[in-house]
Amino acid sequence: MEERRRQIGELAKATGLTVRTLRHYDELGLLEPSERTEAGYRLYGEADVERLYRILALRRLGLGLEEIGSVLGDGGPDLPALVREHIGRVERELEGADRLRRRLLRILDALEQPSEPSVEHLLEAMEAMTMIEKHYTPDQLSELEERRHALGEEGMRQAERDWTELIAAVEAERERGADPAGPRMQELAARWRAQVEAFTGGDAGIERSLNGMYREEGVEQASRGMIDEGLMAYVGQAMAASKAG
Repeated sequence: MEERRRQIGELAKATGLTVRTLRHYDELGLLEPSERTEAGYRLYGEADVERLYRILALRRLGLGLEEIGSVLGDGGPDLPALVREHIGRVERELEGADRLRRRLLRILDALEQPSEPSVEHLLEAMEAMTMIEKHYTPDQLSELEERRHALGEEGMRQAERDWTELIAAVEAERERGADPAGPRMQELAARWRAQVEAFTGGDAGIERSLNGMYREEGVEQASRGMIDEGLMAYVGQAMAASKAG
């Protein structure tokens, strides 16, 4: 079967490149057509198409045209390996785009609330999202997002109310000097553990990421001011007493 050859305009249209770009590659010696007609038309064969893919993939990987010429002059990279590397880059870009999409959706949710959020609230929300994305993997963020949608707006508000009431109850016990091993604090510590498990879904990886965020960012920063170091230490004493008992 005779090999199909494409003229420069056909190759440009098929690849989304311009004729000018292909001519430039020819002038640089990067992609010389395998055949020229008597009238001077460039004709590109299958080997030329493969070489063009290598050029574009190497460009996507950050190499300049001069570097690409040097690489291809050594025989060129293995095509399957280059495709795998290209796929890896595309997947990383998709993960970044997906994280950006989730961030924009959260901002849109905030903007569509009955009362328009202030600039300060938006800045706080973006700061919190940046911190969260720093400590959780893309898969963990997706799982947390699915759980959030499953709860719905009312479920999320109820969870926030539950945390607010629980933190206030623990703070009251701490202020009155209650023994962390006492029955009231043991009850509150059990509720605290249940709240954390509801957030993590019992996923050990998500819990490690949560603990890492609190450890590295600090309790007040990670909780957005809801909990201070002293309160967290007090809860920790209550949980340690529960395990010891």
